Amino acid sequence: MKIIHCADLHLDSKLESNLPPKKSNDRKKEIVMAFHRMVDYAVQNGVEAVIIAGDLFDTNRMQPATKDIVLGKITENSSVKFYYLCGNHDDGKSLLQGELPQNLYVFSDRWIQFELGNVVISGVELTEENRRHIYGGLMLDRSKFNIVTLHGDIKNDSGEHSLDRKALADKGIDYLALGHFHSFETGELGKNGMWCYCGCLEGRGFDEHGDKGFVLLDIADDKTFKAEFVKNSRRDIVKVECDLSGIADTSVMLGLIDRAVEGVSEDAMVKVELCGRLPQNARKDVDLFKKHLDERFWFVKIKDLTGIELKPEDYVNDISLKGEFIRKVMAENLPQELRDRVIECGLAALSGQEVQ
Repeated sequence: MKIIHCADLHLDSKLESNLPPKKSNDRKKEIVMAFHRMVDYAVQNGVEAVIIAGDLFDTNRMQPATKDIVLGKITENSSVKFYYLCGNHDDGKSLLQGELPQNLYVFSDRWIQFELGNVVISGVELTEENRRHIYGGLMLDRSKFNIVTLHGDIKNDSGEHSLDRKALADKGIDYLALGHFHSFETGELGKNGMWCYCGCLEGRGFDEHGDKGFVLLDIADDKTFKAEFVKNSRRDIVKVECDLSGIADTSVMLGLIDRAVEGVSEDAMVKVELCGRLPQNARKDVDLFKKHLDERFWFVKIKDLTGIELKPEDYVNDISLKGEFIRKVMAENLPQELRDRVIECGLAALSGQEVQ
């Protein structure tokens, strides 16, 4: 039996922290289409069920068109059963109003179990009232293949969304389908079980870079199984670091940046972090770098983390205005990054350059 485990789609996210309005709107549509693409994969590959382990939507105020698309896609594909667990972002009230597709099954704040032949899918929506007391109510038939669905943090013992791994370890869980963290990650659960974060279908920002998709479970009659990560994202989100240490020439910097993004798809969202310590006379033009990359990629963000290569002893006896300025800044108790930025702006101003 084949089952898809997905989570954290966060449909209708605002996406305004990095992207301008037009690209933000395009990206929202791409994330909705990621759900479409996953369902098409399920139909084409004989998948019997899709588990949505929380945060299908980003808030409870979803766009009516998005709700129509999701429910319509589920309805159109009646050969696939969908099991929906609410996360900490979506409580499901908006989605679940009105008549639901017959192949959409919903968990609640009490344990519910659904049987698919030899497979049992159990789940409970975590609330402030039940999160400390759910473990005693989970009763599983160990002769079955047991999938348990939860939305929370199994990697930490404390916190608002923490899960009790020890309490789950001896329950007879074969596969713990988790949502909450947005990257694929697995670990052992008890003697024979495993927990798994499938990640999100599409990254929304640069903190969600890397491959995104879902997990395909292939379960045999003897309870052996494979859990395979399947990449589903339309657009890669890539974060690269470019070390400019010791470089003063703009064209050399540009060449190093080109090398850092070599092989990245032109459809990608790219964040370049510039680092290293530059000579005082370095001719760095971040706007030029961004313009250059804007012509190659769908969206580009550059974060300048470079500093200035300074030797305070070189300015002890410098009687110039520059020397006096640097001595005063060096005498202040400033964090290094802020100090370097103040000196960079000051030297640019003293040289008659425009300060940004």
